[in-house]
Amino acid sequence: MWTPVEDIVLISGWLNTSKDPVVANEQRQGAFWKRIAAYFAASPKIAAGAHRSEGNCKQRWHKINDQVNKFCGAFEAATRGKTSGQNENDVLNKAHEKFFNLYGKKFLLEHAWKELRYDQKWCAVPTDKGAGSSKKRKLDDGSASESSPALDTMNVEERPPGVKAAKAKLKKKNVDLKETLSKFEGMWEIKQKDLVSKERVTTKRLLESLLAKKEALDESEVALKKKLIDELLLN
Repeated sequence: MWTPVEDIVLISGWLNTSKDPVVANEQRQGAFWKRIAAYFAASPKIAAGAHRSEGNCKQRWHKINDQVNKFCGAFEAATRGKTSGQNENDVLNKAHEKFFNLYGKKFLLEHAWKELRYDQKWCAVPTDKGAGSSKKRKLDDGSASESSPALDTMNVEERPPGVKAAKAKLKKKNVDLKETLSKFEGMWEIKQKDLVSKERVTTKRLLESLLAKKEALDESEVALKKKLIDELLLN
């Protein structure tokens, strides 16, 4: 059985080793857990003579990682459902209730959750039941460094469109522009024909009024009549 103090030392060892910028992603599985086990054994918080092998540390960490990740989801759901007048203890109790309803057992690693809850890898865990399933990042050199379950499942910002998507969008925009221009030209042509038709009607009526006159036409009326006849013949 692991004590809360041992769990906290193990968590500290995992965080320090996995975040080591020099060796975190360059060490093989055995070396990774060997470093954590050494960190654990060297801690002044661990009783003299206490021993946890690399395998013990690895197995315990996987359990902590899985359970805390699930509880983070339950706590987030409880936080979103917080009502006026509720304090953090009320939300925490509600999270325990949700965890029990989801997984059929009590959450017994609250001390571990308190150590990890504000770390960036656990602070944005989704609330669905499947949030507890963590995925390991497989590195080419076989490193045991794990990716955060929170990072695996959190909502990722939408990536900017690629070159093909940008070209497709531009092509669609050009097509839409051509269609709009074509519709406008069609409407303009109809309008022009309508104007020509109206002008022709006006010309015919004016010519008919000149032809209907019984008295002789003066020079200006004769010239207008000739002009109107020419226009009708040309159109």
